[in-house]
Amino acid sequence: MPSQLRIPYYRMDFAGFFALHRVWRLFDKAEGCKPLNNPHAAILMERKPPPLPGEKALLAKQAAEKRKADAEEAKRRKAEQKAEPQQARSEAAKVEKVALKAASDQPKSKPREVECKAPPPFDMLDLPDAMDKIDFTVAAKLARRWFNGRKYEIPNDRHYVYPHDMVDTKIVSLDFVLKHRKAKARYDNLIKNAIYKDASIDAIKEAMRNLSAKKFIGNGIAYSGEIDAFAHSGKDIQKLHSEFQFQREVISNFDPMNWSYSLTDLTASLANFSFIAAIANARVYAEKYYSYPKGKPMVYCCQSTVEVTHIYVYARDSYSFRDRPGRKASQYLGHWNSTGVVLVADAVVSDLAIRHDYDIQWGNSPFSDEGFDRPVDTLKGMFGEMRKQDVYYPVRNSDYLKWREKFNRGGDFAIYTEPKKIKVPTPIRLTLEETCKSIS
Repeated sequence: MPSQLRIPYYRMDFAGFFALHRVWRLFDKAEGCKPLNNPHAAILMERKPPPLPGEKALLAKQAAEKRKADAEEAKRRKAEQKAEPQQARSEAAKVEKVALKAASDQPKSKPREVECKAPPPFDMLDLPDAMDKIDFTVAAKLARRWFNGRKYEIPNDRHYVYPHDMVDTKIVSLDFVLKHRKAKARYDNLIKNAIYKDASIDAIKEAMRNLSAKKFIGNGIAYSGEIDAFAHSGKDIQKLHSEFQFQREVISNFDPMNWSYSLTDLTASLANFSFIAAIANARVYAEKYYSYPKGKPMVYCCQSTVEVTHIYVYARDSYSFRDRPGRKASQYLGHWNSTGVVLVADAVVSDLAIRHDYDIQWGNSPFSDEGFDRPVDTLKGMFGEMRKQDVYYPVRNSDYLKWREKFNRGGDFAIYTEPKKIKVPTPIRLTLEETCKSIS
């Protein structure tokens, strides 16, 4: 690769001297970045995560045992040295002196020229602090939770129920999500339009029928009255989601971006996520009666009408680094260092291609015969000097997975915002299918 080659990249910067907002600004041609010609340069995975709560006592015990063993070993060596004959020690000293003289008489070799400079170190555990530097404070909290958590990997199942310790309802708030204009527009569309679609009505019927049929078939109770879905779910957000959600509004990668298509804290935190509508309060009116099917025994039946007056709305996402099954390419998450992030144009293009069913890993490009996935230097220093703040390391989903395997840590988890109860503009009224049970 020619040493003068520069490739385009994007960095968040102010558009002008008096600009108030940062935008993704393109740097190309003479302002482009240079991939580092160092085959060993990569983001580090050396720093250890803090111990899990249950590990602290065990680690303290192991450290105390090691100190005790080291002290006993030092005592043993001291005793051996005392018992060693003086003559043997003198002979060993003579041999060492001769060896040192022989080494000093050897001709001095010229130091080998280092072809590639060693870039400044940057560790995976530095990523949350880098996010804080660019005011991605929510994304930083989510990243720290993943790094600090126990090792846990979710299966590829959208209906999967997470363990309770792998569900977070505190870090991301609904107010934080709704600060972003495009996300707010999707939220409004869910409340005003999507909840009244035929698919929504069918889903409500299914949820309420399952609830009423369970009570009627199991206990013979034809329930009438007010249902509080969250209380019925034991205030378990996953149970509410599983049993009472009926519509969702999908938010794409581009929706969380701001007016100038700049990356935002919401993009870095959730990216693709969903607003969910779930039943909150419903009035149920049940009619009980006996039915006499022709040629069959008499049955006891119930038919209910339902009026949904309030719904819960919340945002939901899965925080994980799983790539699409069967793909070799791993999702590109930007080039990072301790000051922030840049996006290399080639990497962004290949990542978009992956989402459109092309299995292309960045690096299969005209810039290299073998392809590369390298750190880049934005070359802002005087006379081409490599500076710490100018070198950025590529980060992919696969890096998080390698880190998890090395440290046996890193826990995927579900993200829920707090459910917000909303009175629907027009109550949703429907009639459930008849439910019958045998009398015997």
